[in-house]
Amino acid sequence: MRSISLLEMMVVAALMLCGCKNGIAGSKNLNTEQTVENEQTSGYDSDRVTQGSWLELFLGMGRVEAGKDKDGYTKYNYECQVPELEGDEGVLSQELEATWYRQDEDYPARYRCMLGLYVDKDFPSDKVFRQVELGIDTLLTQSFYYNDELEGLKKNLVQRKGYAPKNAQDIMNRAKKVFDQFTKKNNEFKPDSVSFDLLDARVCIVAHKIYDRGDWVSYIIEFSFDYNGSNGCPSWADYITVNKKTGHRLNSRDIVEKYGYASVSKSLRDAYVKAKQERNFDLEVYNYSGQELIDQADGCAIVNEGVMFYYRPYSVGCGAEGEYNLILDQQWP
Repeated sequence: MRSISLLEMMVVAALMLCGCKNGIAGSKNLNTEQTVENEQTSGYDSDRVTQGSWLELFLGMGRVEAGKDKDGYTKYNYECQVPELEGDEGVLSQELEATWYRQDEDYPARYRCMLGLYVDKDFPSDKVFRQVELGIDTLLTQSFYYNDELEGLKKNLVQRKGYAPKNAQDIMNRAKKVFDQFTKKNNEFKPDSVSFDLLDARVCIVAHKIYDRGDWVSYIIEFSFDYNGSNGCPSWADYITVNKKTGHRLNSRDIVEKYGYASVSKSLRDAYVKAKQERNFDLEVYNYSGQELIDQADGCAIVNEGVMFYYRPYSVGCGAEGEYNLILDQQWP
């Protein structure tokens, strides 16, 4: 069976979660309709989020070697899960797993599929909760994209019929229901015989507050996935900042209007050049202007270090460059 390459997974996932980027990035608030099909969120928690520090961890995965199988391939277990948040009384967690099957005429296989979910128990307001849970639900309903047989189920799930969450426990209940539905649908196509067992597959979602001052609060929602046969363990971080009173999600238009286009453009360009130098990547290969950095951003947020524009892997460089988190030299508000 052909292994799924990191590039293939990241491209598909980027298309799945990002959609098209037109005009000023982040100018759209999270959809207020009862659907999550076009949402953009994921992330991971860190005291320092700038300049790729997120690359130091594959948060939520906890993959460790567990010997070799009979064919000499490395086997893995997922043991440490999310050590930064495990034991935190303010975080609700859930681990799910089930046997899934790979529908392939030439190489039918089975494997253990796992879903880990870590979510803050309390939120500053119902408006903030709604923004964060929509992002989580987007990932829950769209994560298992690689089986074509699941497309019909996913289209049904994103409509959220009858789902009106009130708290973090509702999110956990929803996650189990979604995972069980994916498992049931997957097993409808169970092959008559199985050629071999694949490596485990795991998805992990973490939603955690990282900034809270005045009327504004920021969350990081991380999405990590490690599919059987994949190269490496892809992960990225999205950030959202929401006004507790109004529910307004901070976007790049807000930032440009406050500080001025020229100032924001220059600050982003300066931060980008510095980040490229720190990573020892040639600026001439991917060389973006300040204007392009505004347009190409996957989102923006307020963090302890200032106002941040962030860029998932491949947004402004090659995958090896990882995620860029560029901080302006201005403070908010």
